Amino acid sequence: MSDHAAASVHDGPRMNALIHRAVRRDLTEFAAALDRYADGDRTRAAAIAARFHWLDALLTHHHEGEEQILWPVLRTSATETAEVAELTDEHERIVSALTAARAAFGRFGASGSAGDAQAAGAAVRELADAANEHFQHEEGEIDELCEHADPVALQAAYKKLGRSAGLKEGLFFMQWVSDGLPADEAAFLGTLIPKPVLWLSRTAYGRRYRAATVPLRS
Repeated sequence: MSDHAAASVHDGPRMNALIHRAVRRDLTEFAAALDRYADGDRTRAAAIAARFHWLDALLTHHHEGEEQILWPVLRTSATETAEVAELTDEHERIVSALTAARAAFGRFGASGSAGDAQAAGAAVRELADAANEHFQHEEGEIDELCEHADPVALQAAYKKLGRSAGLKEGLFFMQWVSDGLPADEAAFLGTLIPKPVLWLSRTAYGRRYRAATVPLRS
């Protein structure tokens, strides 16, 4: 395997780990925001629910993309196929928790009640449990799965995953995934995304992302 191909094998999992980090951050912030929510603040409730709707869409897109694009490349033997099946089962637990959270945030966003905030908080913690279990498992196994896969097919799969979102969604995503990154991870992200694209993301969606995220941190 060439040095470039070897680097590509590990860039995909590392990028996925950044996505997992951002999901974990969001779920922690949702839980904290709901814990301190003041009953009857319907404007804030609607804003929190809208921000969750975006995370819901992103997480759904991420997992469906893995199953449709990445998993087939990783099924290189009976052992790897069994491992991928376990990861898919964990996706199903996330889907179930996400469905429950989606309904809970829908009720909370409409009512603004403390009771619905509490229910949404419980749902987001269940989702966090499911996501953390899966992320830990995937991050512990993905490098070995990738090492056994065809590097050309693997590189193509990760590239397709990275380009599967629309332009607007992709630009917003860059703000989301880079939020609070340590310097070394921000530098790594800069090796994957051209500087003009990062500039466009900050210019077009930086303020919008920060405004959408304020309700989680205020």
